[in-house]
Amino acid sequence: MYKKVLVALTAVILLGLLAAVGVFIYGMIAEKYKESEVKMELSNYYNVPDGEALLIFDEKIFEKTALFVDGEPYLDLPTVIDKYTTLFMWSQEEYRMYYTTASKEYLITPGDVNILVNEERITTSVPAVIIQNDTIYISMEFLKECSNITYKVFNDPARVLVTYSPDEFLCVTVNEETSIRVSQDIKADYLEKLPAGSVVRIIEGGGIQQKGFIKVMSEDGVRGYILQEKLDWANRYNVAPTFNEFTEEEYTHISLPEKIFLVWQLVYSTGHIDEMVSYIEKNPEVNVVSPTWFFMNGDKGEITSYGDPDYVTAAHERRVNVWAVLKNDTIEGSFDCAEDSHKVFATYETRQRLIRNVIEAVKKCGADGINVDVEGLNVETGIYFVQFIRELGFKCKDYGIVLSIDNYIPEDYNAFYNIPEQKKNADYIVIMGYDEHYAGSDAGSVASLSWFKYAADLSLKKCGAEQIIMGVPFYTRLWKEVPDGDSVKTYSERTMNLIEQDAFVAELGIEPEWKEKVGQYYYEYNKEGATYKLWAEEKKSLALKAMVIGEKEFSGTAAWMMGGDTDGLWTVIKNAVNGDVTALMEDEKEIGVSDDSGDDLDQDNIGP
Repeated sequence: MYKKVLVALTAVILLGLLAAVGVFIYGMIAEKYKESEVKMELSNYYNVPDGEALLIFDEKIFEKTALFVDGEPYLDLPTVIDKYTTLFMWSQEEYRMYYTTASKEYLITPGDVNILVNEERITTSVPAVIIQNDTIYISMEFLKECSNITYKVFNDPARVLVTYSPDEFLCVTVNEETSIRVSQDIKADYLEKLPAGSVVRIIEGGGIQQKGFIKVMSEDGVRGYILQEKLDWANRYNVAPTFNEFTEEEYTHISLPEKIFLVWQLVYSTGHIDEMVSYIEKNPEVNVVSPTWFFMNGDKGEITSYGDPDYVTAAHERRVNVWAVLKNDTIEGSFDCAEDSHKVFATYETRQRLIRNVIEAVKKCGADGINVDVEGLNVETGIYFVQFIRELGFKCKDYGIVLSIDNYIPEDYNAFYNIPEQKKNADYIVIMGYDEHYAGSDAGSVASLSWFKYAADLSLKKCGAEQIIMGVPFYTRLWKEVPDGDSVKTYSERTMNLIEQDAFVAELGIEPEWKEKVGQYYYEYNKEGATYKLWAEEKKSLALKAMVIGEKEFSGTAAWMMGGDTDGLWTVIKNAVNGDVTALMEDEKEIGVSDDSGDDLDQDNIGP
């Protein structure tokens, strides 16, 4: 009996102990899997300095913060230009911001709520532009007028959610109350509690899934980790982003109904009508003449004008358009191409004076267009020159004046001329497809065929073919190479037009070699210890270039300059642009291909 009682008591004790251990183990397990209720403040998590706002583009935190002033976020100017619009131009000299569209011209003073729009004053709710620590910022509210920028602002801490990508993104609904945590651990602090029915955005397409967690962002921009089991994952769905309504202004362009065959005429006085008329009647293919009529003079926006209404009348009687050239050349030492051009372009007042003077001169003589030939600028002048083109284009459209801009072939060293911006406001972009080798460079062709093709392809990367006019040379250079110890000194001995060139090579009495890659006849001879070299331009070489123009479907051809060409050259050029290779088939010169001097394209010696 005693034994039975002892056994029963022992069993009860053991059961009690097992129960206690079970309770203890259960408590341990429950504690292990109990979600942390410790909240980390967003201000500590995001660590946004006072006066700034976190920027979240779509689902990613941006490398920069926004300026946050009185509840208004501001983006720095480089970010605005990179992501939204290139039409802002800051003038440090004037302490003023310009924003110029196809039809509106904004003048904005930092910190001021008053803006001039087409010379009329408007008032904004906050300053459109402010400067802090030498950084320029644009109000995101003002950017709504300039782009489709779409954003929401949240506080504590300040953060701005920006909708940027047009691509759909993945979302999912929370099926029961849960928390967004700082890491993939239920013991991690939470950032935000989400009630059932909340919607979260899956970051990186759901690619980060570990320990049962997935990376998400809530609708108010809290980024972190959430238990996947708390989500209605089977019913996840894609969402198409929506943007603020914004219609970008369309830039319209004047376009001639036929291919353009333009010739520049170098003049420094009025008159020259007989020369132009004789040339046009001899070369009926030419449909645009560009006399050098307007010269920038001084640094206040004044010009010297040789515009001649009788000249225009005579051209129009022959169905030829006149695009008057505006140049920044030195006139008797009174104008410095780099320094004075900068002074003119760097301020609104002088730009506007120049524009008024040019427009009035065009109206007075009756020219159809303006051909801007501004060369030799310094890098820092580029933004002001582009702004000048915006403002000039703005006025040209008011008066129906064709605007064309002459440009070097677009390379990194002259990128500040900014053809992509020019083309918005200009009707035509003229590429000066010559001076591959120039006075001061090594000896070589003025415009080899391989280089010309290279120039054409570069131009197409910056501008549509329908706006490009490709320039060709009616001149060449004679080069002289003189031994100098172990090296050779090179001189540009003489620049000749094609009439002078033909007379010169005829007098030489030597047979040229045909250089296949450069697409030119090459002359070389020795005289008095020096070597002379000449890459000729003539019907065949220019026909090959014209074929490139036709194949690329450019708007036309321009030639520098009137009077430098031989008889029938324009007929050859026009036919070749249109695909007629008769001139190449009729060439009677003996063609011999060689691999020696003259075949190689020297990219290091390309310059204006």
